[in-house]
Amino acid sequence: MDIQSLLSRQTRTFQSPALRQVTLEVLKVNGVNLGQGVCNLPAPAFILERANRAAIDGINRYTNPRGLASLREALSRKLAHFNEVEADPGKNIMVTCGATGAFEGVCGVLLDPGDEVIVFEPSYPYHMQALKRYQADVKVISLKAPTWEIDFDEVRNALTSKTKFILINTPGNPTGRIFSRAELDQLAEIIEPTACLVVTDEIYEYMTFNGEKHLSPASVPSLKNRTITMGGYSKTFSITGWRIGYAVVPEAMGEAMASFLDAVYVCPPAPLQQAVADGIDEFKDEFYAELCQKYQNKRDYFVAELTKLGLDPQCPAGAYYMICSYERAFPGVSSGDFVARMIRETGVGGVPSSDFVQDHQSARWVRFCLANEDEVLEDAIQRLQRL
Repeated sequence: MDIQSLLSRQTRTFQSPALRQVTLEVLKVNGVNLGQGVCNLPAPAFILERANRAAIDGINRYTNPRGLASLREALSRKLAHFNEVEADPGKNIMVTCGATGAFEGVCGVLLDPGDEVIVFEPSYPYHMQALKRYQADVKVISLKAPTWEIDFDEVRNALTSKTKFILINTPGNPTGRIFSRAELDQLAEIIEPTACLVVTDEIYEYMTFNGEKHLSPASVPSLKNRTITMGGYSKTFSITGWRIGYAVVPEAMGEAMASFLDAVYVCPPAPLQQAVADGIDEFKDEFYAELCQKYQNKRDYFVAELTKLGLDPQCPAGAYYMICSYERAFPGVSSGDFVARMIRETGVGGVPSSDFVQDHQSARWVRFCLANEDEVLEDAIQRLQRL
């Protein structure tokens, strides 16, 4: 029997993003993976202990499709304190399988085939994959390198009566870009006459540098009632495999999203939900300040060392990635070919720019993930000298 012939047309054309493929290639050469953002740093001991305790205490059953009440209540307190966003744990907050699961729920509930979505590029490839699965008409607006500025005239021109939402990732992956209050105010002014929503991915909210603060779009008064906020603790607590995320949705959308997520995966792991709830209540502002400083130190080290190698790294304002241009040292080489050469000659993996932009030919950069121990980053720099 030819099983391949039984696969759906969509499945037969589906390809994993390069960041997954890079991980496999680096494993083959026993190299250093600075590609996929798995966060190879230890999880806080407190979180691990609480997960074990929750399991022993019997928190091992299906939860409410909206998530454990204890986690939703902790998230409500955290959102008010850190994000300046008021969210009712019983009406607005959904616990999801990571921020990826949150976006799956948003797309499943909001999108019909042909609905329009505006996406800023460079963009996270899993966002684009989800939009493709739901057959959205994606309108891409390119941010202007190297500062990744928004052309708001393009936003106005792209917006139509069919636009369901504008997708924002702040701090951004892969750019590290943080949206400013002035930009959010301007965006609010543009969409005010329409029914368009704003959907935000804020998974890197606790990683901002040089004293810059994260600003949640939902905290802007003119966007408060038309913003869906997504986030999670995969990166903050170094637990990417736990898949504990959340979404803050309008009350009118809550029941539909809970039913959708219940049908897709029932619930995220119950004891892990409880451990994250305990962590949110346990860790104070000092924990997050130390987290920012740790990643800023890694960023500053990598910028300095890549510059010495003749490459052109960009200094991100947030998140734990770094875009690095290689065009000056290796002119005319495509990003896919450069990453293949980098893995072959040095064993260091990064993600090609082709994973994040549609114009594969003109983008000449690679994304590195800095969520690794210092000695791993130092090893990567030593290896990259072989290029």
